[in-house]
Order: sequence, then structure tokens, then C-alpha cells
Amino acid sequence: MSYKLNKPYTDAQRADFIVQYNHQGGLKIEETEEALFALLENEIMGVDEDGKSIPVVNENYEEELVQAREEGFEQNFFNTSLGWIRRKVNMQDGTTKDFLSDLLLQIKLGVDMGQDIKIITYSTPDFSQEITDEYMITLQSYKSATSEFIQECLSQLVADFYGG
Repeated sequence: MSYKLNKPYTDAQRADFIVQYNHQGGLKIEETEEALFALLENEIMGVDEDGKSIPVVNENYEEELVQAREEGFEQNFFNTSLGWIRRKVNMQDGTTKDFLSDLLLQIKLGVDMGQDIKIITYSTPDFSQEITDEYMITLQSYKSATSEFIQECLSQLVADFYGG
């Protein structure tokens, strides 16, 4: 159930409400003619039988959450024949590298020299559940980079550059 601050309220009360529920609690704030609301994640503004704006449960919340998880995943990963590849990878020394611009050339050189270059790939997650670091680890596999994989990565780099 959402939180509500009825009008009239002072500027200080309004500011305190926003700090508590938005800045600290991460809730979305909505203002109507009657009140200020802090909506829970699964709530949106609707209209009651009297035509007043009120918080209601978003019936599409689960579907929207699944879609948002999938979109977030696809922004951070790209798909190849070997599996999904994380765009930003964490190195053992704690640094973060961009897979395509920082590592692909070295991987290609190793493959061209006949080395078995292992990379971490991911299976497609179940977007109906929360995508945590622990869950992502369960989706990992080590696979050998191939010439086909290198070509797919180069194609992805070009698509990223041109927006295609």
C-alpha cells in the first residue's frame, strides 16, 4: 500500500516526505489535487469511481518487470553462437574492461596463433526471477573462442558503432 501525505502540507512536510520515501526509500512520488503519494513498485496512479486520482495495483507489473530485466540484460550482454557475452568484464586484478574494445583483439590474436582461448559465456536467464550476481554465476560456462565467434564479435562492434 502506498504512502500518503494529505494536503494541505507545509514545504517542510513535503520535503521530508520526498526525502523519506523517494531519496531514502526509492519510491516514485506522485502529486494529486488531494495529496502527495509514494507509490510502491507494483503501483501506478489510477482513478476511483469518483474520478479522483488514487494509487492502484499495476496489473501488468510482473510482465513489465520481466521486460525490464530482459532489456537490462541485453544492454549489458550480447549474444553469440557460444552464448551471451558480458560487455564489461571484471579482470582478476579488479579492473573492468570492455570485452569488444579492450579484449577482442588479443583474443583474435590468440586464436589466430592456434591457442585455446577460454572465455566466459552465459546461458539466457529466466527473466521471471531477479537477476543477481549469484544467479548469473550459475549461468556461466567456459568455452573456447573460435573464428566464427571472433567474426560475430566484430559484427557486434560494428553494429554498436553504427547503431544497427
